[in-house]
Amino acid sequence: MGSLVKSYGKGLTGLFVLLTVGWILILIVLPQVRMIERAFTYSDRGGEAATLSVDIDNAYVRVFQIDESLRDLRAQLDRARASDSGGPASPPADGALPLVPSPSLVPSPSLVPSPSPSTPSPSTPSPSTPSPSTPSPSLPGLTPSPSLAPSPFARSSTPSLSPSELETRIQALETEKAGLQEKIAVLEKEEANNSSAVGVNESYSAKNFTDMSELHFKIFVSTLFYALCVTVLSFVVCYPVAYAVATTDNPRKVALMMLGLIIPYAINELLRIFSWVMILEKQGILNGLLDLLGLIDMSAGEGLRFVASNGAVFTVMVYAYVLFMVFPIYNTIETLDRNQIEAAKDLGSSMWRIHWRVVLPHAKPGIAVGAIMTFMLSAGSIAAPEIVGRGLHPDWFSQVIYRRFFEADAWNEGAAYSLALLVACLLFILINMAVFRVGIRDIAK
Repeated sequence: MGSLVKSYGKGLTGLFVLLTVGWILILIVLPQVRMIERAFTYSDRGGEAATLSVDIDNAYVRVFQIDESLRDLRAQLDRARASDSGGPASPPADGALPLVPSPSLVPSPSLVPSPSPSTPSPSTPSPSTPSPSTPSPSLPGLTPSPSLAPSPFARSSTPSLSPSELETRIQALETEKAGLQEKIAVLEKEEANNSSAVGVNESYSAKNFTDMSELHFKIFVSTLFYALCVTVLSFVVCYPVAYAVATTDNPRKVALMMLGLIIPYAINELLRIFSWVMILEKQGILNGLLDLLGLIDMSAGEGLRFVASNGAVFTVMVYAYVLFMVFPIYNTIETLDRNQIEAAKDLGSSMWRIHWRVVLPHAKPGIAVGAIMTFMLSAGSIAAPEIVGRGLHPDWFSQVIYRRFFEADAWNEGAAYSLALLVACLLFILINMAVFRVGIRDIAK
């Protein structure tokens, strides 16, 4: 503080401190306190509003099942068309066996809510709310065919179907999904009207966490694993780049490398994501290149749906967050005494051993910072998983949180989900610091 006063004077220093304190309070502390309060506030609505809430949750589960079925049926259709055209059949988008479709699946004629003996929260599925693998008895129009049991994630081999049969089933599912989405909008409007009529009883409770559905918990765990995959891939890509830049003696070469890393970030993030969509789409640039090389025939309907997997999302995220990994590693490697590397070479160490025993131990603080930043950005990202192959790959937890806030109007549940993700990220930071054996001071350097 004394150095700031000497450099800028008491007036500017006081203004700087005031703005900093205000920024911390208004943009960090108060929103977090409010989120924690809402996360532990359980809203209990009774009567018809509670019944509508169960019906809405069941409808969302059915829409999720339909999305899974559509994804696999489209993959089967692509393979069937490729087989009919004499070209090589492309594998399923996610490398798994196709989901068993229902031979009797027809569009749901209606979505009729029925009375429910329980009174769950309108925003949080109650313990009686069926899981994605258990059809709801209260919505006969939503009951999936037994061939989809026991779970929407169960996969098995299916008898070969003609493209026309697959197209018929896809059209039936799309029609059912459109009808469900219309009915969900109607039911949510009725739920809001009933809630204003009967009132809302709120109490402090942990039910927003304990009542998390099996589907949402599965997505939560999967998202943490996906974010960890993005972090590891980012390190694998960025470490060689950071080492090459930090150990280069030619200033012009360093400047060109840095310029090549920074220039893409002058473009808006959404534009960078959409550019990757145009590259990875079935009719995109990558399939066009394969067609040009004669590996596929796009005119015959062949082509790989690269966006229909989380691998595409990982690729886009690594590209989007590469700077957050490469610069911390570069900054730490740059401070390494080159004589240590030369001494290791003179003693006969291999390049692998030099990196393992000399470079990586010195770069641990930078690796820890890069891993923390990349993991937290990936776990909380909404743009990449929402834009890249939307509906063709499993959801990320950030998408669930978004829908809780802005589609289901379940702000308390959304706050609980956000807090759970925040706690998971904080635990990752602590584990990361313990693994790399670095402290706050090491990271600050």
